[in-house]
Amino acid sequence: MTRVVTEQAPSAKPVSISFKVTDQWTTIIDVPDYDVPVVGFGTTRRIAPGVAEISSPLMISNIDTLSSNISVRIIRGERYITDAQDETDYDDTTGNGTFNGGTGFTVSDVITLLNNATIDVDAVSGGSVTEFTILSVGNRVFRDGNAQTAIGMFSTTGGTGNGFILTARENNYDATDGIYSLTNDYPVEPRDTMIIPLNGQFLLTGDRLQVKASHNNRLIVTISYTEGQSEEDDVFTGL
Repeated sequence: MTRVVTEQAPSAKPVSISFKVTDQWTTIIDVPDYDVPVVGFGTTRRIAPGVAEISSPLMISNIDTLSSNISVRIIRGERYITDAQDETDYDDTTGNGTFNGGTGFTVSDVITLLNNATIDVDAVSGGSVTEFTILSVGNRVFRDGNAQTAIGMFSTTGGTGNGFILTARENNYDATDGIYSLTNDYPVEPRDTMIIPLNGQFLLTGDRLQVKASHNNRLIVTISYTEGQSEEDDVFTGL
């Protein structure tokens, strides 16, 4: 998924997808967000949420002469990060997040992030955190249109530290939280078609629909959906 940068609020666009399923989880729908200009005479921009409305059933066709099993799941964009991880899990390698060590920290400081997660400072260099351990995960965080979540700091027990930021990516989210199975290892017989009635369902920014088969290239999945910027209410609460 990538953030969509546009010069005007985008119109919803229809999307149709059809492909052969492998034995690895493959994302069918990954809802982006939108970098759009603020309406008016200003030149500022903002990040607007996206939405995908599924307009057809999910069709799974077996094109082989042998049976194969299908698994389908939805991963929500709001999830917990994983506890007991450390700086090696945020080293910017594939699937790993990153961190900004900030300034003014000392060893044994405990940093509280904006989602109430707590971080134990294990080592510093010139006041910048170089090694740390996640003590508690706090509240769920949202996976944005760049498939990551930047979590700034709220406070520190040291009193002078500032600027620590944890940016979570796929390997840093809890592997069991926010994952909902629609079908698990369900058999699709040769030359048969299975239909999962997902039409009318909505997925929001960060949400993903994924499929996996027990064998490579025996099953074909097909689905249609409409993707665009989500409508937002700007509620007036006073005079």
